[in-house]
Amino acid sequence: MKQKIHYTFLILPILLLLPLGLIAQTIEGKVTDKSGITLPYMNIVEKGTKNGTTTNNSGEFSIKVKSLPTILVVSSLGFMSKEIKVSSKKYLTVVVEVDNVSLDEIVLVGSRGKPRTAFDSPVPIDNIKISELAQTGKGVLDQQLMFKVPSYNSTQQPVSDAGAHFSPADLRGLFPSRTLVLVNGKRKNASALVYSYVTPGRGEVGVDMKSIPAAALERVEILRDGAAAQYGSDAVAGVINLVMKKSVAPFINTSYSVTSEGDGAQYQLETGFGVDIADKGYANFTFSYFDQERTQRAGKITSVEDEANYWKASDQTTQEFITDNKLEAFLQRNPSAGFQVGIPDMTITNFSYNMGYTLDEETQTEVYSFGALANRTGSAAQFARVPYWVPGFEQIYPGADFFRAEMSPQIKDNTFSLGIKTVYNGWNFDLSTTTGKNRIDYYITNSFNQSYGASSPSDFYNGAHQFSHVVNNLDLFKVYEGADDKAISVAFGVEHRTERFVTEAGELASYEGSGSQSFGGFSPENVADDYRSNIGMYTDISIDLSKAFLIGGALRYENYSDFGSNVSWKLNSRWKTADDKLAIRGSVSSGFRAPSLHQMFYTARTTTLTTDGIQQNGILNNSDPALRALGIPELNPETSQSIGAGVSYRITRKIGFTADVYQVKVDDRIGLSGQVTATDDASSPIDQTLSAANVGAVGFFLNAIDTRTRGVDLVLSYDYINLGSGQLSGSIAANFNKTEVTGFNFPKFIQDNNLQDAVFSREDISRVETWRPQQKIIAAVNYKIEKFSAGVSFMNYGKVTYRHASDASNDATYGGKTLTDINFAYNLTEKLNLSLGVNNLFNIYPDTFADAYSDTGGVPGDRNLDFVGRFKYPWQTTQFGIDGTRVFTKLAFTF
Repeated sequence: MKQKIHYTFLILPILLLLPLGLIAQTIEGKVTDKSGITLPYMNIVEKGTKNGTTTNNSGEFSIKVKSLPTILVVSSLGFMSKEIKVSSKKYLTVVVEVDNVSLDEIVLVGSRGKPRTAFDSPVPIDNIKISELAQTGKGVLDQQLMFKVPSYNSTQQPVSDAGAHFSPADLRGLFPSRTLVLVNGKRKNASALVYSYVTPGRGEVGVDMKSIPAAALERVEILRDGAAAQYGSDAVAGVINLVMKKSVAPFINTSYSVTSEGDGAQYQLETGFGVDIADKGYANFTFSYFDQERTQRAGKITSVEDEANYWKASDQTTQEFITDNKLEAFLQRNPSAGFQVGIPDMTITNFSYNMGYTLDEETQTEVYSFGALANRTGSAAQFARVPYWVPGFEQIYPGADFFRAEMSPQIKDNTFSLGIKTVYNGWNFDLSTTTGKNRIDYYITNSFNQSYGASSPSDFYNGAHQFSHVVNNLDLFKVYEGADDKAISVAFGVEHRTERFVTEAGELASYEGSGSQSFGGFSPENVADDYRSNIGMYTDISIDLSKAFLIGGALRYENYSDFGSNVSWKLNSRWKTADDKLAIRGSVSSGFRAPSLHQMFYTARTTTLTTDGIQQNGILNNSDPALRALGIPELNPETSQSIGAGVSYRITRKIGFTADVYQVKVDDRIGLSGQVTATDDASSPIDQTLSAANVGAVGFFLNAIDTRTRGVDLVLSYDYINLGSGQLSGSIAANFNKTEVTGFNFPKFIQDNNLQDAVFSREDISRVETWRPQQKIIAAVNYKIEKFSAGVSFMNYGKVTYRHASDASNDATYGGKTLTDINFAYNLTEKLNLSLGVNNLFNIYPDTFADAYSDTGGVPGDRNLDFVGRFKYPWQTTQFGIDGTRVFTKLAFTF
């Protein structure tokens, strides 16, 4: 039944839109540069409204307007905005001039009312064309943004359960939960995954950025400012808006890349087309296929003695262990002890659509719909097990030196929106419904349930997580124009949202007894089906006191069914010179983030390696009575206070500079605790809780800390500067960012039992403060001459530091690195383009464990050092991945 509903939801917009094209009349034309070359992806907007379109791959456009005469605003990255007064339906040829890369582009985020350019906005906004992201040579959106936007962080995490198939992404180092993602201005659903492994973003929930194909997008807007008062919960660090294509020209892109080691091959096919619906509407469809093979970057075991000290049985001497178990011979056969470290096998298929149809030109009434379906499969290596660690596995793996379980999830994500827009008495109305769902079915293959012995299966279904939401929005705004460039933009809106989080049990063998190795299944006790609803109301007002001076503010009220209400506010202002060369801006706001349903109801059991061997660890959901016995309170919302100031300066018509400083304070920040282990007192609440949960250690979510993040964003861009027979363009962008833990919020029971370090240790603090680079600089230059272009990019990542949970002598710092990318492109024909490039030209890797520890004077003997042989590079604090050099090629064809 649910499947039928989804099909109906997908087909309904098509059936609704297609029959309505009857008697369309529109303004048509094309956009060219001074030399007459047509320009694709130029934005055409009716002035003072959000009614707009883009030019197709041939530079042509058509737009529906309410009445004539009217004014069209033509803009795009790299070109001067141009206003055209249109009095008839005569075919237009619009000639634009090159200009600054980003300041004159009209953006959707930053204001719920009157559309503004990035230069005119009182808050900092990045506006990135998808063609710029394609030049990175990366195959998926999250990695493209990682290597293009300094304030955006996303790295693939090896050997981290299902987290290896996701990449925790955030803005300004504030972790995934505090970045709101929109698609065409509508809230995107979160993923079903809780990042529970010891990687950046542990305990957080984010959006699956691999679920939207880059080929379906026209551009990406990034609002680098707190915006909870405008957009609601999660918009603490900022907002990412993915703007989908409206273009109609068919295209096919195919690409291939491989590392210099000969592994990690990536294949990609993207295709799409669009149709005009009787000149009154548009429909764009995109399909994307991406396939990735795994890499192997595990190291080699260098010290048998150290390994024996770590892994030997308690009743063995070191020599007995080495001799009896033939460890040395094993390591000769398996230098990495069976470990595989690197990116996983992964296959992603995406389908998306974006369509709209004008029902009535006079009232600008348009019905629209867009959506995306994504399916992802793959397999990621887990910790290898050998007989010394998991006796008995040879019963189902006869003759094997080891077995290595594989996390092989099936991940599905979908989002759909259906809405109608109209204008009445100057008010712009937008009524919409958005649904979204992310589901993860967990499969562990090549594993073993030690309790089952010879009867153990090797493959297990471990259960599922699913998150879904339904969002209903009514947004309206009106611009009151006055004399002398005075204007007031007033926006109101109401949002109703329901959310649901589901945990489904796995098969019996996945959780019974010791459960499947590497990832225990969800038992019936873990099953959950929880939901909540909230309603939000906002107002957003901006006042142009003159052409130069703007002030604005927003107020939002939210009420959640599970924890009550919240009010957030925002004030901002902008002043600019009469010649539009200099703009100064500033904002101050409060915000909040509701605890995610995942954080409230997530329960799990995992298998980890400790100095005592294999141990079952548990995470209890926040409503578990056992946590009340430990004095752990129910979760409360996080609150935040943000302040920022910045400047935009047009040095020349082709060179621009922006600088912004900011501070974000987050109180009652939610985190996943460390593992609280048993004492030797069986009567203690700790021991009783662990015994009842059948685990050796337990973790939980709590409002653990207060943090303060301070930083600076800098951008210098220059475009189309004549140099010789060609044109030079490029940019230098940087983010300097520092987060500090300023306070702890430990319950009395935790303090009374001296469990502070167990709940939030030095390692947990460093995960927040120093596991992300505090410095990221990206410099790029491109030279274009006729059909040929060449570019080079430099990406500098600052140092990161790992702090040991209890022993400062085992802290480690991994130095900053600079990566170099090059790319070349040539137009073989007017419609066929060939690109070649190299990522990480000089094969730069992060510092190794040995390098990092030698710098800080650490000595072998700690668990993390014992893993040096297997993990050559840090996996907790990865700055940019461990692929090394990657060569890519791409062929793009436009019909």
